[in-house]
Amino acid sequence: MVLVAESSRARLFHWQSKDVLHEIDSFSHPASRLHEQDLASDKPGRTYDSAGAGRHAEQPPTDAKTHEAQVFARQLAERLESSRTHQDFDQLIVIAAPHFLGQLRHSMGAALQQTVIHELDKNLVQQPLDEILQHLPAISPG
Repeated sequence: MVLVAESSRARLFHWQSKDVLHEIDSFSHPASRLHEQDLASDKPGRTYDSAGAGRHAEQPPTDAKTHEAQVFARQLAERLESSRTHQDFDQLIVIAAPHFLGQLRHSMGAALQQTVIHELDKNLVQQPLDEILQHLPAISPG
């Protein structure tokens, strides 16, 4: 199986042979494409300093776009884990935009991570099949 992804889109393929990919599913997470101001509902809360009379805006632990990308990464990992447990695949190739690849790794459980046989930190999600095929490793599909 081959997952090609970025923070707002993903495509899942069955790698049948060295030159044949069949798209079996596609995913979209529109919230990841929104601008930060469209995701944040209002101003951050305000708090007082622990020592002194200073008052300042609280900073959220992650910005809204990063949060939405993390949500999407978890959704994809859950989908892949479900396929793995149903024995739909035993080898996984992950091609993802560099920052999103890290979020995917973080979202995958140990058993799913063990199926990953190759990773590529490149955003190919909108590329045609022949372009994606050129980036697959020189191994026989499993």
